[in-house]
Amino acid sequence: MINQKEIKRLAVLIKKIDNPHEGLPQPVFDALLKIIPFVACEIAVVSKKGILLTWREDKWWRGWHFPGGLLRFRESFEERIEQVAWKEFGVNIIGCKFLFVKDCSQGKRGHVISLVFVCQTLMTPKSGKFFKKMPKNIIEDHIEMWKRVKKSI
Repeated sequence: MINQKEIKRLAVLIKKIDNPHEGLPQPVFDALLKIIPFVACEIAVVSKKGILLTWREDKWWRGWHFPGGLLRFRESFEERIEQVAWKEFGVNIIGCKFLFVKDCSQGKRGHVISLVFVCQTLMTPKSGKFFKKMPKNIIEDHIEMWKRVKKSI
């Protein structure tokens, strides 16, 4: 159990994080994942070719997925969505629309509230693949998301 002296020290140390908008130091982020729900913006880029997914392979997941990113301090949804689209696909997006909320309270990594947006792009993606049917090796956490996105388009 954390005592009062440790609580005060922790508060002082957290206040020393200069620019949380740039992201948190990894050990701090990992510790906070265990106790704080985070908000993620997940994107479904759609076109006549299907739904654009990227391959993810790390210690948490392996398979096709809808890319997303955790919202950073004082960042707008639009900023996070643009960052995700550029980082994951190398594209700018247009026509972005909010679809639904997904509560991932029992997620492998921690408690995340996902805001799912559907978007389009006029650019050719530099990575990822379009699917008309849900791929067999989609990560389990995104099966329901695929079905809901597919229904909406």
